[in-house]
Amino acid sequence: MLAHDNISLFYLEKKRPILHYNMPAEPKMTKKIPAIFFRTTFHALLAVTFSSPLLAAEEPLVENDDPLAIYFDAGATEETTTRSPKPLSQVAENVSIITADEINAMHAHTLAEVLDRQAGMFIQFFGRDFFGSEQTRILATRQFHALFLLDGVRINLNSSGVAITNFIPLGIIKRIEIIKGPASSSWGSSLGGVVNIITKDVGRTAAPTGSVSASYGEAQSRDVSAEVAGGYKKIGYYLAGSNLDSNGLKIDRYAERDTVYGKMEVQLPHSSTLTATAGYSDPLYKTLNWSDAWDIAGLNAYQEIDHRNFWATLFFDTELTDRLSLHLSAQRFENDFTTDILSLGTGLGVARGDSLYREEWDDTYTGFTSRLTWAEESFTANLGFESSRSRMDYENTLGSYFGGPADSTAGPEREERRGVYANATFVLGRLSLTPGLRYDYNGNSEEFVSPSLGATYQLAEDTLLRASIARGFSAPYLSASANSPDLDPEKIWAYQAGVETGRLPHVQLKCTLFHLKVDDAWYTATPWTNSGSIRWNGVELEAQTVEYQGLRLTSNFTLVVEDSMGNGSTNIENDETYTANVIMDYTNHEHDWRAQLAGHYYWMNWSTKNEKPEYDDFLWDALLSKDLILSAVPVEIYVKAHNIFNASHYFDYEYPNPDRWVEAGIVVRF
Repeated sequence: MLAHDNISLFYLEKKRPILHYNMPAEPKMTKKIPAIFFRTTFHALLAVTFSSPLLAAEEPLVENDDPLAIYFDAGATEETTTRSPKPLSQVAENVSIITADEINAMHAHTLAEVLDRQAGMFIQFFGRDFFGSEQTRILATRQFHALFLLDGVRINLNSSGVAITNFIPLGIIKRIEIIKGPASSSWGSSLGGVVNIITKDVGRTAAPTGSVSASYGEAQSRDVSAEVAGGYKKIGYYLAGSNLDSNGLKIDRYAERDTVYGKMEVQLPHSSTLTATAGYSDPLYKTLNWSDAWDIAGLNAYQEIDHRNFWATLFFDTELTDRLSLHLSAQRFENDFTTDILSLGTGLGVARGDSLYREEWDDTYTGFTSRLTWAEESFTANLGFESSRSRMDYENTLGSYFGGPADSTAGPEREERRGVYANATFVLGRLSLTPGLRYDYNGNSEEFVSPSLGATYQLAEDTLLRASIARGFSAPYLSASANSPDLDPEKIWAYQAGVETGRLPHVQLKCTLFHLKVDDAWYTATPWTNSGSIRWNGVELEAQTVEYQGLRLTSNFTLVVEDSMGNGSTNIENDETYTANVIMDYTNHEHDWRAQLAGHYYWMNWSTKNEKPEYDDFLWDALLSKDLILSAVPVEIYVKAHNIFNASHYFDYEYPNPDRWVEAGIVVRF
């Protein structure tokens, strides 16, 4: 144990900040969820989707060229499930894809806002301010079960196992691919799933293309960004930069962030390319005001978080033959994370702004990957190897109120991981099969073998069936293994089956059933032990109408029921959690303007709630935008109103979400 852990541990037990080194048990609340409420919500969603006047209209509707466009289109590919591109019609896993156009249309500020609208994603916001932090749970699994990748770089932190994604500027994203369910046969430790963030391509033309955007809202909140792409002969480039700043919409939660990102690609002889990327981002933000800190009456404090991120990659791709290709990459990610507990000035001998307690983590990750891909019309195979090294340093500092300044350090802690994997996709008429297998060596825990088998069947032109079974794991992250050296990986067997269909008139449907069975689950009392078990059962539904006179309705609903046991003292039975999204779009094609009303609902479960939560309500956002042509330059102007009905939606009363607030913005493209 580190020196002064009594202070750190007590704070963490009360507040559960974003990162933690000592990993205490999380305080919980329980609340029986009325079954009638679930039924009412679910039936209302179905009624909105399937009884919409759009579907009853007699006038002809605008039909989609692709009857399965929610899940895939004829020319679309996906590259995360097997780590090389394959048609979406051959993907057996439960996958969601978010494009740059969809992200741009939202006018969001953080990745969490984008993921929050997706089926199967459970986002826990620390305030839902203009800018802040969050934790992501895929299919309601634990936050450290989700593997996040940026340009192929693992950005999960060694200190907590979770990824803090608010450093990623949305403008650089080309697409996001999400695997919901274990992806260990391709990616190793990823029990809950994978969020793969793929950045934009370089330009190819001598005349640069790009955009400039700016928004301004309440609390002097602004978000300004610019990007440019171009090329000359065999060299292409993409550059982006942004600045975000806010005084805070609620309890003075100020924030600022500067980012810069670049990508360069060189076309080499023999159908080869060399691509380099690098980015830097430095969010600084206040997360909460805390009354009677550490249960000391009158000691009021606030938390400030500062984390600087640097990431870089180098890719080499070449075609060895017409069918065989080679991919090599080197990766680097650095995160310097600092959290300060500062005094609000309370008359207890501590001036406002004085540091009460400070913790710092330095995380580094260095990786190397290689992959051979054999591709034919009806057969694709991948064989890959990867190796990584991680390091973590830790320091805490006591302020004068606790007899400081006094420093304590730990580390460095180190870990090596290696993995080798193979998978193949066989296409046999309407049937496709994808077996996969991976072996992982984790330097701080036991070895693991992850098999998987997936299948899709094209039942009809407008109906696709899919099913998968996979074994996966979650390896102890570096901080967990340092504090609990006997901790082994959590193990999962996952079973999923689904259907995607456009058979019903004017509506597209997607349904997935899943059963996730976790054994050797971590019981979180220091030191951690493998004494728990978890069962997650659930259903995920998505629906979208075709466009009628500019109107379109999109909705999704995800229900997860958890049964778990942790050392006999934290047993959970039939604990429900669910999310719902309803998005209504209207586009006036004649006058080039668009309106959107988006509602989000999240019923929190035992593992999410903390102190005096509020969440039994829909959050509604409204957006109005118009496209213009000014001096032959495309321009978009927009106004967005957030939480228009002042709903309360938070897991802890000291992280309240803002009431209604408004912003306006402009985007110039060239």
